[in-house]
Amino acid sequence: MKKIYLLILCLTLTACVSVPISTIAKMSTFGWEDFQSINPEEVRVKITIPDGFVLDSEKSWFGVDINSSAGAHYGEFNLSEFELPYSEVKSRFLTKEKVTIYSLRFDKTSQAEFNDLKAFLSNHRADDIAIRVVPKLQSYPVTAEDVEVSIDIQLSATDGYFTLIDEAELSLDKLLQQKES
Repeated sequence: MKKIYLLILCLTLTACVSVPISTIAKMSTFGWEDFQSINPEEVRVKITIPDGFVLDSEKSWFGVDINSSAGAHYGEFNLSEFELPYSEVKSRFLTKEKVTIYSLRFDKTSQAEFNDLKAFLSNHRADDIAIRVVPKLQSYPVTAEDVEVSIDIQLSATDGYFTLIDEAELSLDKLLQQKES
C-alpha cells in the first residue's frame, strides 16, 4: 500500500500553507490500520483565527478523499461547535495578538457518514487518502485582505491534537470578489 498523503486544501481561501514537519512525519506513516482505528466521535478540529474574524462553524467542514482499486470515494463531513469559542492572547516575537479558537467536531450525521467511509475502505485497498479542513468565514474586518489561520486536529482521544496548519496566511480575494458582486 502506498504511503498515505496529507493534502490540505482550503477551497475558499487559497495561499501557501504552513505544514509543520512533525505533521508531515506523522502523516507519512499513517496507514490503512490508522484510518480504520479512527472513531468519528473522537475527531476534533480547533481553528484559530485573529480577533475580528468570525468563523462560520456550520459551513466549515472536514474532507476525506480515498482513491482505491474500486474507484474514488469522497467524504465531506459537517462540523459543529462542541464548546463556545474562546479568546486568548498569543505571543509572537515581540508582539501579542488576540485570537479566537473554535472547537469543532463531527455532527451526528457526519459521524455515521464517516463510518460508511471506513466501511468502504475496509473492503478496498486504498492507494491514497487526502485529508483537509475547510474553514469558512462568517464575517471579517472590512479592511482585511488576508487571514492567518491555524488548524489542529485530533483523530484519536489517546493521541490528542496535532497541528495540521500553523499560522498560514490565506488570501481573502475570493470572498472579497463575491462581496463586490
